[in-house]
Amino acid sequence: MSFQLTGSAPEIYENTMVPLWFGPWADALLELVSLKTGETVLDVACGTGVTTRIAKRDVGRDGTVTGLDINSGMLAKARELASDMDITWIESDVIETGLHEDSFNAVISQHGYHYFPDQLAALKEFYRVLAPSGRIAMSIWEGHSAYTKAICSAVEKFISPEIAKKQRAQRETPSANMLITSVSEAGFRNAAVVRQELSMKVPLAPEFVPLHLGSMPIASAFHSLPDEEKKALISDVADTLRGEIIGDQIVYPDVVNVVTGIK
Repeated sequence: MSFQLTGSAPEIYENTMVPLWFGPWADALLELVSLKTGETVLDVACGTGVTTRIAKRDVGRDGTVTGLDINSGMLAKARELASDMDITWIESDVIETGLHEDSFNAVISQHGYHYFPDQLAALKEFYRVLAPSGRIAMSIWEGHSAYTKAICSAVEKFISPEIAKKQRAQRETPSANMLITSVSEAGFRNAAVVRQELSMKVPLAPEFVPLHLGSMPIASAFHSLPDEEKKALISDVADTLRGEIIGDQIVYPDVVNVVTGIK
């Protein structure tokens, strides 16, 4: 499983999904990590760099931040957005990063861990590059929200079960106990999980659904639908979520597990 975006998807992702979803989650993650001025940070699966930029703000001019991602399109957008910031960007997988051992005070990752093809090998690589007493903190979806359940159901009805399976996989994540076990097996001590819940507020389905699906790996499947079927898919989501509408927004709770540990 991977999360690969092409074409205009990285820009839509940054302009839509970051302010509505990933920006708030980045703030929550970094508040938990409590980075200090002058620290060195590796942001893994950094995407368009929202967490990376906040980390750089927190460590200040004397700190160093590296953003790592395997997706060249996402990194191109990240570089563009942080052109005035002293951030190092690396296109690499998460297992053979080529980074020096004992290099970072903190390794962070937002919603990337469940995409790693070999999670234990990735965790061991993060352990290797962390300095003694360095810490790891990774946020992972706890599961599906009311909104993502509605989206996946509509995709299955109006696109295909195969495409719906691909979309559902984004929220098929390890349990809290599994996360603790894996982090411990990689060598970290004091492994723990902190559950974070936020209230998500997004535009109504006719506006938000096309933007959301247009920023996902299944974008081409959605865009290839005839207009009437697109409208039917969006209407299906709207109908499913009618109880979650407050004013001109869909409002629903969402949850992540943040797994932490110390080298």
